Amino acid sequence: MTLEQSVVQRRLHVIIRAVELGNVTAACREAGISRPLFYRWRTRYERYGIAGLHPRRTKARVGRPVQVPPHVERLVLAWALSWPTWGCGRLAAQLAFRGVAQVAPSTVQRILRRAGLPTRRQRLAVLEAHSAESAGLLTERSRRALAKARSKTRHVHATQPGELVCLDSFYIGKLKGVGKVWQLTACDAASSYGAARVVVAPSTVTSAQARAFLEEVLIPLYEQAGWPIQRVLTDGGSEFKGAFAEACRELGLRHTRIQPRHAWTNGFVERLQGTLLHEHWRIEFRRRFFTRLPQLERSLQAFLDFYNHQRPHQGYRTRGRTPAELFWGAARTTA
Repeated sequence: MTLEQSVVQRRLHVIIRAVELGNVTAACREAGISRPLFYRWRTRYERYGIAGLHPRRTKARVGRPVQVPPHVERLVLAWALSWPTWGCGRLAAQLAFRGVAQVAPSTVQRILRRAGLPTRRQRLAVLEAHSAESAGLLTERSRRALAKARSKTRHVHATQPGELVCLDSFYIGKLKGVGKVWQLTACDAASSYGAARVVVAPSTVTSAQARAFLEEVLIPLYEQAGWPIQRVLTDGGSEFKGAFAEACRELGLRHTRIQPRHAWTNGFVERLQGTLLHEHWRIEFRRRFFTRLPQLERSLQAFLDFYNHQRPHQGYRTRGRTPAELFWGAARTTA
């Protein structure tokens, strides 16, 4: 029940209670409200029915318009950036000394807040950035900020499908009559196109199962789309060693692994697995009861078909298009 529904139910209860008791005063005393308020509720109920008991929606009041002339506001910002360590009181006093119309310290603070410069730290940061751009002067703080910005640049990048395919395994859960169910997932870094398979393993996915997923699902899929797989990215799990690594060597694929405890490096497939968990499995397990592995597989492939062909993506790679529009582009061009 929402808050609005709760309010309606309470008001209706007070009106009904007054009828039951035959005494408005007693009903108001029980509810802790005044008699005039009760009569307003009852009048609205008699006139509009249950809809009249909904709380009225009020609009936020319009804020006070800016009273400072634009040229004075520009002057305040100029002085604040020229003397970034000065507080609002000192800035107001300096403006008054210069013959500018009296401006209160609170007004100066509002001007700085609107400009995104309410603190000394923020004003000093603007000064540092200006000095670094114009005079090549870099403070230690600026060097740390630039190094941090460089470290956040994308280091996992692909321009066409097949250039980088991210793989990972995901534990779905233990199902009665089926066993421990796992999911092998692949996500194309250039197009967000996803592929997955459901497997059963007693403890964890084996390297033989990962190899079968590569050879039976991914290789035929990319050959059909007209994109050769060039590189695969995985974590350091045992399922991506042994038979899987051997298959990569035999197929001429470049196999790279992320650093330990750096799961975000494989963020493409991690995000896809989160989408499959929240938008598919958590819903499907509440809709139906799975007793066999083929049921899980059909359910997964049906959602992947929707995910790849009918669900537009808003990322920087797809920009509102579906992954299939990018992934099957080579096949359409050839045709």
